[in-house]
Amino acid sequence: MPLSPLKTPASSRPSRRRQGPPVASLLMTVAAALLALWVAWRFGFGLPARVHRALGLAQSGRAEEALDRLNALAADHPTSAQVQDALGLALDRLDRPADAAAAYARARSLGLGASYARAHCDEGNRYLDRGDWDEAHAEFDQAIALSPGLPQASAGEGACAMAQGHVASADADFKRALAGDPGLTEAQNGARIAEDALSRGSLFSIIDRNGEPLARQDVSGDTLGAVGYPRAQLTAHVIGYLSQKRGDAGLERDLKPLFPADQVQLTLDARLQEAASQALGWRKGAIVALDVSTGEVLCAVSQPSFLPEKVDRQWGRLRDDPNQPLQDRALDGLFEPGSIAKIMTAAAALETGVDMAKLFPMTPPTAISLDGKIFRDWEYHGEIGSLKQAMAVSSNIALYRVAEAMGPDALLRMINLFGFNRDMDLGFDLADGRRVDIRAARPYTPQEADDQFDLANLSCGLGKGFRVSPLQAARMALVIADGGVLLKPQIVKSVRGPVGEILYQDQPVVEDRVMRAGTAARVTRVMEDTVEGGDGIGKRARVEGILIAGKTGTSRTHPHAALDAWFIGFAPADHPKLAVAVFCDREGTGMSVAAPIAGRFFAAALQ
Repeated sequence: MPLSPLKTPASSRPSRRRQGPPVASLLMTVAAALLALWVAWRFGFGLPARVHRALGLAQSGRAEEALDRLNALAADHPTSAQVQDALGLALDRLDRPADAAAAYARARSLGLGASYARAHCDEGNRYLDRGDWDEAHAEFDQAIALSPGLPQASAGEGACAMAQGHVASADADFKRALAGDPGLTEAQNGARIAEDALSRGSLFSIIDRNGEPLARQDVSGDTLGAVGYPRAQLTAHVIGYLSQKRGDAGLERDLKPLFPADQVQLTLDARLQEAASQALGWRKGAIVALDVSTGEVLCAVSQPSFLPEKVDRQWGRLRDDPNQPLQDRALDGLFEPGSIAKIMTAAAALETGVDMAKLFPMTPPTAISLDGKIFRDWEYHGEIGSLKQAMAVSSNIALYRVAEAMGPDALLRMINLFGFNRDMDLGFDLADGRRVDIRAARPYTPQEADDQFDLANLSCGLGKGFRVSPLQAARMALVIADGGVLLKPQIVKSVRGPVGEILYQDQPVVEDRVMRAGTAARVTRVMEDTVEGGDGIGKRARVEGILIAGKTGTSRTHPHAALDAWFIGFAPADHPKLAVAVFCDREGTGMSVAAPIAGRFFAAALQ
């Protein structure tokens, strides 16, 4: 019988009994409530939240404020391990590693867990990156105390020990790290460096571009001894010396904050240093050679020299020696340039489009009167048919006429683009932002030519207001060799930290576009003719098989003294590799003294 639509089967009717929520739903609700309470307590108003906020202050550079808050928390919660540990971190941030270590010890005694070890290891690595060895040591000590088997902490301890000259302890720390993690790169590198130092009995603090040691310090276990200089006189002026009596000098002074933690590799090539010294012979002077492609200083020799280890014992003799062996003529000496400055005059005229057809040919006299003063040429040259010939015979009066045609402003602008009248900066920035300043002598010229006599002197590199170092003179040659670009000079190639990590690596840096590449090519041909041409004043610099572009110069830096000799140039002229300056202090003329020395150096360096 069919059911009435008004009736429902008993099995399909809803129950009259009231149903409650399922048990699982109740449990989830309770858990969510508890979690919300914990989060509010942890990150809101509870002790962990307050510690967390204080740590945030310390890590954002407000460590003093963080310390005040944590001290207040420690007073209210004297048995909190977390508060004591945070106190230690704030104290370490305030450069108080001993107080931090004491707070960390209290935290451990109150039961601080091993889970905090990794955070301390990370903090220690941040200090390592900044070179803060004591602070890093406090962090790694805490990490090891909390988790003795943590390899990264042992490697960090090794880096700290190495940075402070405790080589044997560093070696043990690195080996402990490798026992826990044989593939840990920093421990592998650190162990190799420590073992090498212990086996040879010295740390190499400064090396040349090929890894040859230039400065080293004796090592015996955890004790550092005397500093020695394997290349002694060859690199004495660049490397410098350490003296409690006389003060420090050279790179030993400028790089002192990096030692003994780091190893510095210079751009210098010890082989070229030796070649330069042999080329100079017994003459007073300097040779600087630059890598044309990078601006790196490959050679910077100054003579006479001295033994850096004996500075204190020989101070009186060195100080009073009329040959001035302590003077770094290569980087710090400033001398009248003479005719090497004519390459800037020629470049300025070509760059500004001076019409040479209106100037040449000319037959300049041996002397002219300018503003009531006599300006002289060094000899009578007869008829000069071109700028190239004027440079080849190095005519003072011809180059003055070229400068006169373009005016002083164009010449001064070009001279400044070559790097004059600005600081000579050899410094660099480490990866952690620290600045390392290395200064060399600042070349300078007059900043205006008040009359024609001043312009004549400026065009020929003469006068007491015009001074150049051999380093700057080499840069003048480099600008032409490099197609008109001025590169920043660099003497530090790289810096590596206690476990071999790279803290600095040099890169070519362009300071200025001095002239168009076409102008530089025209000056190159002029300089080639000065050496390789039949009438070239620099022909004594010739080397068979090597095309050399150059310019001689003769000047008198010291009144009533003998002449100074210059040669600047680059080679091979058709594919430049080296830009070189040779300076001989009161030793004669550029054509007779400096040019042959340059030839000997080019031959040794390039053949």
